[in-house]
Amino acid sequence: MPQINKVSKLIAVVYNPSKAEIKQFLDNLVKFLESKGALFFLMKTEFSDFSASFDSYKEIKKPDFVICVGGDGTILYASRLFAKWGVPIAGIDVGKLGFLMHFSVDDIPDIVNSIENGSYEYEERMMLDITASFENGKTSNSIALNEVVVSRGKYHRLINICVEVDGEKLINYRADGVIVATPTGSTAYSLSAFGPILIPTSDNLVITPICPHSLSGRSVIVNGSSIVKLYVKHTEPTAQIVVDGQEYLEVSDNVEIVVKKSNYCAKIVKNPNVSFFEVLRKKLKWVESDI
Repeated sequence: MPQINKVSKLIAVVYNPSKAEIKQFLDNLVKFLESKGALFFLMKTEFSDFSASFDSYKEIKKPDFVICVGGDGTILYASRLFAKWGVPIAGIDVGKLGFLMHFSVDDIPDIVNSIENGSYEYEERMMLDITASFENGKTSNSIALNEVVVSRGKYHRLINICVEVDGEKLINYRADGVIVATPTGSTAYSLSAFGPILIPTSDNLVITPICPHSLSGRSVIVNGSSIVKLYVKHTEPTAQIVVDGQEYLEVSDNVEIVVKKSNYCAKIVKNPNVSFFEVLRKKLKWVESDI
């Protein structure tokens, strides 16, 4: 790859300040960007309430490219934050699992060079629009890359959730909760609840119950164009809506949650030397046997 002497693109560097090991990697990245004369700004991850979605960040400059330093949670945060601009996002892995973090700190020079010459490739990952409607007529909105979860929250009892798909009743779950996940989110919370793994670029949603009080409670895969509605019924005192494990909203009985594919997508920069199946084998520690 040809070397770039000066970088003219504006780069946003998003990092998780709670990770102690971040500082060294961040210092190396900043020094390299400065050596290239790059325009960049730093942003900490700041997780918030459910309704504080990307529409609230009007003071943020539009970057040409985003570099995330941390784990998958950092990319989830950045994807929501910059969704309306559709800028490419590259992840430098300093976390533990890292399904979305495709690069290491050693890849920093190549990443920065590719930003300037436009030689990077990215995948468009589906995102979700989530709207919660309450009996008093108020609504709350958010956006997700991985999933939205409706759960029992801090209370140790089952909740009742009615699920509709495209206006037709699917099932009444009595469970700890229900997950609606994107293909990207199929390897996150949904997977730990025994949901299926989907190819990240597929056009589907996964509905997965969490600890259902029924042996017949199973995950269901629906079309990506489907509109999923979740109704929280006869639940006292409250339930909880969680977006990407980072935004929280407590809700009471008779709330309607509408989940559908967003018009926005996350542009996740690919590492040309790593495939999705290779990531699965590595991250899930699949053991290969001789045949």
